[in-house]
Amino acid sequence: MQEVQEKWVCGFWRRIGALFIDTLILGVLGYVLGLFLEDTFVQLGGWGKLIGFTISIIYFGVMNSSFSNGQTIGKKILNIKVVDSSSSTISLPKSFLRYSFLTVPFSLSGVQITNEALSPYLMYPLSFVIFGGLFSISYLYIFNRVTRQSLHDLAVGSYVVNVGVSSKTLPSVWRPHLAVVAGLFITSVLVPVFTSDIAKSEPFKGLLVTQQAINDNELVKYAGVTEGSTSFNSSDSGSKTTTYVNTRAFLYKNNVDDSDVAKQLAQIIIKNYPESLNKDWVRVTLIYGYDIGITSKWNSHNHQFNPQELAGSESL
Repeated sequence: MQEVQEKWVCGFWRRIGALFIDTLILGVLGYVLGLFLEDTFVQLGGWGKLIGFTISIIYFGVMNSSFSNGQTIGKKILNIKVVDSSSSTISLPKSFLRYSFLTVPFSLSGVQITNEALSPYLMYPLSFVIFGGLFSISYLYIFNRVTRQSLHDLAVGSYVVNVGVSSKTLPSVWRPHLAVVAGLFITSVLVPVFTSDIAKSEPFKGLLVTQQAINDNELVKYAGVTEGSTSFNSSDSGSKTTTYVNTRAFLYKNNVDDSDVAKQLAQIIIKNYPESLNKDWVRVTLIYGYDIGITSKWNSHNHQFNPQELAGSESL
């Protein structure tokens, strides 16, 4: 009985292979669109991912439904398809719902979240959807070896199966898998509880103020500010640690090589985050490009400044 079930249910690598082919097709489509609409995509910023989301949900929603016999191009090539428990292809609405459970956590995980989104009212549902969804999908893909159903399949009762093979007995998911998934979602809700103390700390607040000041600059579309350290071995003095404050600034125009712009942003850091004067470097990464989910294009350049010299030149 188990042998029959394994032949009916599509294996892990064939399913991943079909997804790779479909992703490649959508990536080529996104690349072609970028050739004509690059400036538009850049101006959209994080909202550009809605374009990729719309294209992909139409592609997977329509192709995985009964409209296309439950097969995307990748699934047609590898001879697999999406069906329900009765081996029938699923309806168009159910197919759209199925793909939504898969793609929403991935789409939200790359969203540029503003400071206002740190509100508890948004942190908890975002954490539930993003972390709960991502970990559950990954866990089920890897460990649910009997039915090979991930979160989106379980949500609508679908299976990805080999074409031309039938199953005398419907396979069922191992109950402990469901318990693990429930535990992952519960844990994801608790994540903001542990991160809230960090958000309330003075250094973190200072970084948020600095980030907002950089975001207020007319040249900057969006920026993030972090601090960190790098350790390396020196032949003269042994192990050495370099500390820094870093900003990744996404620009409206492709002037990532402009050192004057980088210096301007570095001075904003010095002014709004006095702790940066105690660091070895202030690093500014200027970035220009776009990400529409199905493809992306980035151009970046790193600039580095000595905070003491920067503060001295500013006072002059």
